Amino acid sequence: MDLGPLYEYRIMNKLQYKFSGKTSTYYLDADFSYLEKLVDKDHAVIITDSNVFAAHQKKLGGWNTIVIDAGECFKVQATVDSVIEQLIGFGADRKTFLIGVGGGVVTDLTGYVAAVYMRGLSFGFVPSTILAMVDASIGGKNGIDVGVYKNLVGTIRQPAFLLYDQGLLKTLPKEQWIGGFAEIIKHACIRDAALFRELEKNKLSLYQKDKKALARLIRRNVTIKSLVVEKDEFEQGERRLLNFGHTLGHAIHCALGHRL
Repeated sequence: MDLGPLYEYRIMNKLQYKFSGKTSTYYLDADFSYLEKLVDKDHAVIITDSNVFAAHQKKLGGWNTIVIDAGECFKVQATVDSVIEQLIGFGADRKTFLIGVGGGVVTDLTGYVAAVYMRGLSFGFVPSTILAMVDASIGGKNGIDVGVYKNLVGTIRQPAFLLYDQGLLKTLPKEQWIGGFAEIIKHACIRDAALFRELEKNKLSLYQKDKKALARLIRRNVTIKSLVVEKDEFEQGERRLLNFGHTLGHAIHCALGHRL
């Protein structure tokens, strides 16, 4: 599909970061259709969840697609095994490219599968939630949960690209927006006092309505996290800053999960 020179100009709103293993390219303010320019459709497999598939089935038409059940409770080895069996069914080999389209569960699991299937496939992400756009899909941490232990098993391996399509956020429920903005506030607390002041002044509804303001906010958060990871990819020092609030938050999340 030829998307034309004007779109090519717009899509060049991109960032690149060099990590130990490779360079990752972030395509900001993009459109899902641009994915066809990044990968060979015939040798690519999309991994997504049932919620994203139901909301964006038209966009996913014509792609080899594996759909997993939605929810953190499915970010486990049994789901990995199911995905691998379906990859075998597709005839996936070392030239196959995996694309995780979804939130943090999908990107975590896709990156992990890409690391272990045939000892390593190339992969990229199309994050579909605010949280995934500003945090979960960035930095190369991919993995699964084991029992009550969150992200106990996994790898640090960087995606070839991240493709940002704000159109995917249109179907996002309000609680998902709130969860994503909690991470944005965390980034501001860690590294950007000016951003914190901006967030104090504005309501969530502003960013939901103003596409340009949201694009600037996403880019700012992408930059904050990526620069930290670029300096300390394997969390020997500075990257530990990004765990601010996470350890306690995960404990609360697990405790609430077991009470429900």
